[in-house]
Amino acid sequence: MGGVAALAALVVGGGLWVRSKGIPQPGRTDSQSPYRTYTATGQVMNVKALGANGCTVQVKLHQWVSVSDGFTLAEMPQRGQLYTIGANAEQCMALQVALASLGDPEDLESPRHIYYKAAQLRSGEWHMAENPSAPVGCGGL
Repeated sequence: MGGVAALAALVVGGGLWVRSKGIPQPGRTDSQSPYRTYTATGQVMNVKALGANGCTVQVKLHQWVSVSDGFTLAEMPQRGQLYTIGANAEQCMALQVALASLGDPEDLESPRHIYYKAAQLRSGEWHMAENPSAPVGCGGL
């Protein structure tokens, strides 16, 4: 019986944690909260350093793996579409590591694909939602 009570406490506690996770953080406005995301593989077309603020990455979408609610059919990520995605300093470093593992980072002619998750803010801006990585098991990528 003690195990059932502990499980019930865990479930109730987990439910409270999930609900509280959605409460906006102080100083954040609704326009700074992501409202839809997608996970995909894409070819890195350009990276622009922004100093201590991170970087922006231009990605040509290869294939989306998952999408969140909130996309209309016309807004679904499309193969070949270019996205400019902001990234913080840690995500930019992860991008450098991923690209280095794929070959010469100075060789912009060879395709350099990444696996990434992007989140769109209500302002319309796209940002990395997680650290990007080199794709695994993507065949001819």
